[in-house]
Amino acid sequence: MPTGVRDGIAEPAERPIVVLHVVPGISAEGIGTFVLNMLEHLDRSRTKVLLAVTTDWDQLHEGRARDLGAEICRTAEIGAGLIGWAKHFVRLIRLIRRHGGIDAVHSHMDYFNGINCLAALIAGVPVRIAHAHRAADSGRIGWLRRLYSFVMRLLILLCATERVGCSDSANRGQHRIGPWQFGSKVVTNGIDMGVFTPVRTPEAPEGIDVREDAVRLVTVARMDPSKNPLFLVRIFHEVKKRMPGVRLYWIGTGSLRGEVEALIEKLGLKSSVTLLGVRRDVPEILPWMDWMLFPSRLEGLPFAVIEAQACGVKCFVSDAIPEEANFGLCVTLSLEKDETYWAERICERLADGGAGLALDPVRAARYDIRNTVRELDALWRARRGRYSGPGVAQGEAQA
Repeated sequence: MPTGVRDGIAEPAERPIVVLHVVPGISAEGIGTFVLNMLEHLDRSRTKVLLAVTTDWDQLHEGRARDLGAEICRTAEIGAGLIGWAKHFVRLIRLIRRHGGIDAVHSHMDYFNGINCLAALIAGVPVRIAHAHRAADSGRIGWLRRLYSFVMRLLILLCATERVGCSDSANRGQHRIGPWQFGSKVVTNGIDMGVFTPVRTPEAPEGIDVREDAVRLVTVARMDPSKNPLFLVRIFHEVKKRMPGVRLYWIGTGSLRGEVEALIEKLGLKSSVTLLGVRRDVPEILPWMDWMLFPSRLEGLPFAVIEAQACGVKCFVSDAIPEEANFGLCVTLSLEKDETYWAERICERLADGGAGLALDPVRAARYDIRNTVRELDALWRARRGRYSGPGVAQGEAQA
């Protein structure tokens, strides 16, 4: 369809750019949330999205991703080890070549971005993006993990045309070899600021008890080792000793759920902890909470902390959380301290109501998903000389 005339000749409309995102899945965790947020605000007339998913299992939000125009393809279950890796690598190359016309491959798999960018290079994709969503491994790691991270970082350096991270710490952790830092930029984990607001629904969401006069703590996190769930339960136990009128609401599940439930039972917390599981109504739940508890061990830039602050919820976070995630409502505590120390500091802040904490609207505005989409759109198009303006959906507000 013509869009203009040059020298008396009608010019055809520019075809939509095709971007293949390589993701571990479209579930409730951070990468799945990032992809869904992006899809919600993309201009589909300008950008077609394919999702290469590295799991054989259907994920929670795959249906929603399809509804938003994404085409989902499966490569191989990379959790199967080297055989799974090899299958994924070969199938990803075949997928790119069979589809044809893919303008950019955007990999969201941290160190494994190296493999994905190599496949995209072999398949002839001009724009190859390595996106770091978490910081480097913390603590002592074995030689095999060190070798893996070195090889993958080298592949990222050699094969990626663009290197981005959700925070400076994510870029420092993954886009370097030894003391040598690669060129990279920060692309924020944007959220829809029109959805996450401090406004409460007329009635409390299902599972939230507002009849009693209790301080409501919340965590939105997988029950996996990196999120430090057992430490979180022990912290809450110590807080409960000092302030009996507190409740904890936990949104999420994971591999350690059985251990979490056992520890809750052992410490006599069953009547004070509500495990909500995976919920789709997080924006409605958060405004009913008083504080978030988030003692994670390893993060790039946690969506949960960003969303909580947008809803006016103050946060107790670990020093593994990047400073960029603090919009003014975070109290940072060291992971080197034990649960007793955390509980004492938490009770002090609960008693003073979080005096001195205030949301910085300028910092918060940087995390509007519309800004994130514009930055991504520029990355996908810039090397091909096709970037011609904002890629957000028509009618979206401009920053």
